[in-house]
Amino acid sequence: MPEEIEIETSELQETIDELHHERAEREIEAKQNSWTRYIAMTTALLAVFAAIGALQGGAKVNEAMIDQIKAADKWNEYQAARQKEHIYTLKANDLLDAGAKLPEIKEGAETPSGETPKAESHAKAEAHPSQPKEHEKASLKKSGEVKKPKSWKSLAPDKRLAQYLAKVKDETDKEEKLKEEAQELEKESNVEMHHHHRFAYAVAMIQVAIALSAIAALTRIKPVWLFSTVIGAFGIVMFFMGMLGK
Repeated sequence: MPEEIEIETSELQETIDELHHERAEREIEAKQNSWTRYIAMTTALLAVFAAIGALQGGAKVNEAMIDQIKAADKWNEYQAARQKEHIYTLKANDLLDAGAKLPEIKEGAETPSGETPKAESHAKAEAHPSQPKEHEKASLKKSGEVKKPKSWKSLAPDKRLAQYLAKVKDETDKEEKLKEEAQELEKESNVEMHHHHRFAYAVAMIQVAIALSAIAALTRIKPVWLFSTVIGAFGIVMFFMGMLGK
């Protein structure tokens, strides 16, 4: 009969104990490192916010630049209106110095200079002396005759003065409107830039959080990952502040 293989009971017990010990160590290590699976989830979530934040930030800065360009155009028109007003004012002053009389204005109406004269006026009729009245236009149409408007040079000094003053008033009104539009566009541009900065800060903080998450995954240091989630949370808060316009 073949000889039976004899195995020492003590050695077998030691082997079994070692296997149980290794298994227990693996289970403990698996439990300790179970948090690492959440790194991928948080990193993916942060990457989504970073991508949307970068897109929104770029859109906001483009809108701010467009509004700033529009505001610059309005300021250019404003300066052109100021120059025209200055030229018409100089011409009106030359006529006044030459002895031309100011047009009479209705009581309570404001002149281009901002004064409120008391004398009654027919300035409206003199504002466009070269144009016929309504009943004259109708009669001219019936007769087939149409008068050509006279040039300013052919007008009397008093009537030319009325024309210049009317132009000064028109340019002054245009200046006020252009100034308001330019200031409103500049205000909108500043608001858009403020939102852009919110998104820029959000993207920066989220990118830092993603980098720390990668370090935590490599080193298996849980506090680093927790710190990255805190920074990422601040970045998400800034993101929503930019979306809500705060």
